[in-house]
Parts: sequence; C-alpha cells; structure tokens
Amino acid sequence: MKGKPLNRWLLVDYAGYPFAPNSLMPDNGLANLAGALLHNRKDVEILDYCTVSTVRRMTTPELSAQLSKAWDTLRQSKGGLLASARKWATLPVLHRGERERRRLQDRALTAMEDEIVAHVRGKGVNAVGFKLWNGDGIEGSCRIARRIRTMCPDVRLFAGGPHVDLFMERILDRYPFFDALVYGEAEETIRWLAENGGDPAAFETIPNLIYSRDGILRRTEERMVANLDDLPIPTYDPAVYPAMAGDEKIKVIVIDESRGCKNDCAFCVHPVKSHGRVRTKSIGRLIKEIRTLDERYGYRVFRFAGSCTPYSLLNQFAAEVTAQGLPVRYASFAHVRDSEEADFQAIRKSGGLALFFGIESGSQRILDAMRKRIRAERIVETLRSSKAAGIFTVGSIIFPAPGEDAASEEETISLLREAKPDSLMLQAPIVAPRTDWFNSPEKYGIRFRSKEEYLNVAMTWKIRIQLPPKFWSPMPIWIDGRPYRRTLSKTGGFARRLVELGIPTSITDETYLMSMRAGLPAVFFRDATLAAFFAGDAGSLQALVRKVNGGS
Repeated sequence: MKGKPLNRWLLVDYAGYPFAPNSLMPDNGLANLAGALLHNRKDVEILDYCTVSTVRRMTTPELSAQLSKAWDTLRQSKGGLLASARKWATLPVLHRGERERRRLQDRALTAMEDEIVAHVRGKGVNAVGFKLWNGDGIEGSCRIARRIRTMCPDVRLFAGGPHVDLFMERILDRYPFFDALVYGEAEETIRWLAENGGDPAAFETIPNLIYSRDGILRRTEERMVANLDDLPIPTYDPAVYPAMAGDEKIKVIVIDESRGCKNDCAFCVHPVKSHGRVRTKSIGRLIKEIRTLDERYGYRVFRFAGSCTPYSLLNQFAAEVTAQGLPVRYASFAHVRDSEEADFQAIRKSGGLALFFGIESGSQRILDAMRKRIRAERIVETLRSSKAAGIFTVGSIIFPAPGEDAASEEETISLLREAKPDSLMLQAPIVAPRTDWFNSPEKYGIRFRSKEEYLNVAMTWKIRIQLPPKFWSPMPIWIDGRPYRRTLSKTGGFARRLVELGIPTSITDETYLMSMRAGLPAVFFRDATLAAFFAGDAGSLQALVRKVNGGS
C-alpha cells in the first residue's frame, strides 16, 4: 500500500544533562538517518541538545560554584575520620545541588519545547523523529513529543534508538502520542516512512515498525540492512546538523564499520538484536567514508561503532591506512576471543591508539556463567599484547556479577594486578530487558518482585549523577538475595580496591583519543572534564572542547 510522503523532517536528540565527554560526541545514528533522507531527496535537520550550551542552560554560576567546592572537598579527602566527616558534610550540598539542577533542567526543557514547536511550524516540518535514551532522555523527549502532538496535531511523530530496542511495545503503550516506533536498524525504514509514512494505513508494509491500530499494538517484520556498503555517507554539515558549527560538540566521529555480534553474553542485548550475525563494510567503502569525512569537514579522529569488530577487518583496515598514508587516529572495541588473529602492532602503526576489551571478570566460574566463552588466562595474554604494541588498553568489569563471592572477587583483583590494563570501566550489574539475565533470572540468582514492575521502573530509571552509586534510586530487584542498593554499595567498594591497584578508572578509549587530540595527559583530561561536568562549569568545558577540536 502506498501512502502519503513526508518530505520535511526534524530529528531530535535530547538525553538530559550531558554528563561525560562522550555525551558531546556527534550522534552517528542521526547523521546516518539524515544521510539516508538526503539521499532520498528529503529535507532534514538535526536538533542535538547534547552540547556545551545545554550544560550552560542547566546550571547557574551560583550552583556551579557550590558544586565545584563540593567536588574539591570530595577529591581532596584521602581517608581517615576527618576525611569521612568532610564527605558526609558534603552530601547535603550534593542533594541540594541535584534538586536545583532538576529545577533548571525542567525550565530548560520547557524552553526547548517552545523552540522545537516554533521550528516545526516555521519550517513546515511534517515528520519528527526522536532518538530515545534512558532516564531523563526518554522522559524529556516524550514531553517534547507530547507538546508537538498538542500544538501541531498533523505532524507525524516517530521514535527509535537503543531504548526502543530494549523496551519495544511498552514504550508506545505508555506514550501513545507517537505514530510509530522504529526498532532495529532504521536507515531503510526511515526512507520508506519518508515515502509512505504520512498515511498510517501504510505502516503494515514498512519493516521494523511498532504501531497501534484498533487499540492493538502491532509489530512488523524485522529487516536488517543487507549490505552496509549501500548506506549513504552520514552528514555532519552544519546546515543540516547545526550543533556541529563551532565548538558545541567534541568532533570525534563514530563510524559504522560493522554491525552485529557473534558472541552470546548473558547480560547483553546485542545477540538478540543481531541474531548472531556480523556484517561489515568493505575496506574500500571504509576508506572512501574516511576520506569523505576528512575532505568535507576535516574529521580525522574517530571511533569504530561495532561491538564485535572482526580482527580480520581491523587488520585489513590497518594495512590499507598505512599503505595509503592516511593521517587518522582511531579507537575500537576489541575482544579476547580470536585475539590470536590480531595484529596489534599494525593497528597501532596505522593510528589505532586505543582498544576497549570486555573483561567483565577475572573468575573463570563467573566468565562461564556469563557465557563469555573465553579463558581468564587468555584475557591476561591479550591485554598484555595490546599494551606491548603501544595501544592504550581499556578493560571493563561488571561487579558484583550474579554469583559473585569473596573468592571470585579476589580472582578478579589478581587478574587485574597481572594484566594491568591502562584503564578500567567499572559497571554495576544492569539486568537489561531481552537478555538472558532478564529472561532466565533463576539461573543467575536474580529475583524480581514482578517483571512488570521492574520494566516499568527500569524504562525511566534515572542515574543520580551527582551522588555515589549507593545513593541512586533503588530498583525492584534482588541479586544473590541482595536488594539493588546493597549491590550498588558493593560496586563502590570494589572501585576503592581498584584505586589501591593503581589502575585509573573512567578513561574510555574515546576519552583517551580526546586527551591525545587536546595534547593533555589522559588522567588530567579525565579529571578536568569530570570536574567541569559535575559542577556545570560550561566555561571550562568549552575550553576543553576547543582544545580537542583544535588539536593536531
């Protein structure tokens, strides 16, 4: 069935208060969608609110000064009774700061609603697409969408992104003012919507859609992009993506070199999304894309997007970049499985500065329970090989994982002491929908009061950025008999043990790229950005962004 075309699009990215350097990176997903729409001869503009200006809008000088002082107190307290007393005395300041930031955020969001409605009316927009994130992202985006629905009832409203892939129909059930949700891969779906999506009767013919008809939620067939080489080049032109003008964004680009994952980790939704398939762009297409981004915008620093980039692709890419003498700097996910295939020396020689490895645990028992299908000793060998090549090597740990005990904790500490990654990302266990942890909780010592309640809470769960994890809002879930708040407290305790190991935390592979681009030591860059985001110090943040964007 052929429907009415939608010729003028607005794509909106609102994720709440930006909280980390990667919050300011350009959104490659929306740039891909804009490229697809332009290729289909449709008008499109991206409104991205993950910017330095958003930090400024959600903070006042008074609040920034208070939080900056609290940050200094927390950072300078090294231990002992006096330090502990100072930290506890600072907590009321943090609680007040969080309440004030929530107030400012709500005020800024109301102004954004007005701006977007005026934009839709002024530009004759007939379709708006939202990228949905967790917490403030979904609630704020849905506030904006509800306002558009009220003020501009003829405009079609769509939403997609990682949150849709997790919660699917549940989002449309709670927020029924969207005409449809897009799950999975959206580049081809948005082109079909542009041609026919003005008429909801045509939705049933368009893949990857969730929509409602006659009071019944429906889902069309899932279809993935068959050949990634066919995707149009993403656009970052400021005429289409205004936030890319000046230094509102950190201009480290994410490039889709591969999609899908052949792993089957129990905690991860990627196997569900990709059905175990890995697809890659050809080396020729990758080189063309990188050259185009350089010629059009001067972008030479990037991160690969894939969660399971094959080493065969990384090796071939490194060889071609070196052969052509391309002056690029990049980072990527890597993996312990098949790491004997990796040519780490060639990757580093080609400009590969940083790799991110999902370690998750140093206990073989925990690794097996997670279905990681790797050996603990192989983790050590892989990380050492990466470091020996001069690559900044980042690992991730989930603690306490389901089934964690004192023995497994010590095994993880021992492995980290032996492997000594350059940085560690520590994560509390998150039981994401559609993963095996969620689908078969009894196998992992996970208990819900009810899954329905958990999903409703998880869909809008907010991380309280200003406070330590143990003060975050509780989730209605028990892991190994512990309520979630106690689980978060154990995560904080493990973080203190990592400090004793002398392994820096919270330096991601892309953060390392930024620090090198800015000409600053990675730990200094981490601390400076953490302090600026924490306090809402937009001036300091702007200066750091300029350093990254103006680096060599």
